[in-house]
Amino acid sequence: MLNGANLHYLLRHARMRLVIALISIAVLSALPVLADLSASTSGYLKEIGLDPQSAEIASVEGEAVPMRNGGTASLDEFARQKKSKQEILRFVSTRRFVKAYRENPNTRLPAADDYDAVYLTDEEKALVRPAFRKAGDELYLRSLQQEKKK
Repeated sequence: MLNGANLHYLLRHARMRLVIALISIAVLSALPVLADLSASTSGYLKEIGLDPQSAEIASVEGEAVPMRNGGTASLDEFARQKKSKQEILRFVSTRRFVKAYRENPNTRLPAADDYDAVYLTDEEKALVRPAFRKAGDELYLRSLQQEKKK
């Protein structure tokens, strides 16, 4: 026999099942879009001379960095915007540096042309600040040594 409590229980479960079904449908319908996006990203990377299967690219494949302008920096976003090969390599190099630095704080900074701090979160900027100090100190000491040679 259905009383008020049982009816409430059944309706609640029916609503939960409906919500789960709707979420499942939404996720499943989005999968082809995600696959196409990945294919278009791979295609663009190949078009500009980068190997989407390379270890460097694969290591940052799922990374997305929130930008100050509200956008996101990611390989997919760069492909959509048709960013240059150099810009994509800068993103890859910066993201790989951060990963390496987390594992080993003695990791050296990439060359200035291969690095852009815009692809770091605020937390990551604070994390790698000692590397910048160390690089700056090394440059300063080298400049002093060069002055002595003159």
